[in-house]
Amino acid sequence: MSFELLKHMAFHAACAAIFIFFLNYYILKTELQSAVFWAIGFGTMAAGLAYQQSKRSGQ
Repeated sequence: MSFELLKHMAFHAACAAIFIFFLNYYILKTELQSAVFWAIGFGTMAAGLAYQQSKRSGQ
């Protein structure tokens, strides 16, 4: 795995996690623990999707 791929995956994971955290905690008014768990879950899924997409496009 190259550094560029890791950077791409980390960027997607961070963006998804931040978005879901703010959506849950500030807009939906859920508890902090729930918002963090959802952020971790969506960040992990976003990193996995970024990895799969990079393999499809041949990068």
